[in-house]
Amino acid sequence: MTELTAEKIREAIILGSFPLGTKLSEQKLADLYEVSRSPVREALVLLQIEGLVRIFPKRGSFVFSPDERTIVDLCEHRNVLETVSLKLGIERNHASLLSGLELGIDQMQTAIETKNTKDYSLGDLKFHRTIIASSGNRSMIAVYETTIGRLIALRTHLFTVSGVQTDRSMSEHIEILRACEKKDIARAQAICTEHINHLAEHVADANLKSTF
Repeated sequence: MTELTAEKIREAIILGSFPLGTKLSEQKLADLYEVSRSPVREALVLLQIEGLVRIFPKRGSFVFSPDERTIVDLCEHRNVLETVSLKLGIERNHASLLSGLELGIDQMQTAIETKNTKDYSLGDLKFHRTIIASSGNRSMIAVYETTIGRLIALRTHLFTVSGVQTDRSMSEHIEILRACEKKDIARAQAICTEHINHLAEHVADANLKSTF
């Protein structure tokens, strides 16, 4: 029950249903997910370990709010994992890598056409999870899942709240796919690094500040 509740809260944060910095009421969450407060409380502790939630004694629980150092650290970490995974994916699982990237792009394209920013974030998540999964490295896959939540939540916030346009993001996803199709590892890695670094730029432009 705790893990299921944590999964539901995690998804709500990632998709922007609980915006960055939002105070989370244990009772309201319990009512929303039709559980007691105990699994909610335990779920919030799990999400704090992942960095999605911050718990303050006598103040309560809040959705994380970014600071510049955290954003830089997350982007550097993500860049290392994804660029290595691109190389391994092209070498080991080329067909499944291309298939997954195409599915992610299709979902993002449909989301743009329907102006559904949450579906765009889901497509983005599918695209980048495919990169990691194609590496075939179980250790990297597990580590990636502990960091991707905060990054996708940031992207969702930027697309839905701050009004960041998806044009450049979409173009970069397509460029990564094209480089992978040609098995051009260096090109795919270079575009991926540029793409990831743009997240930090978007956050700076949006002037997101930690509220804690």
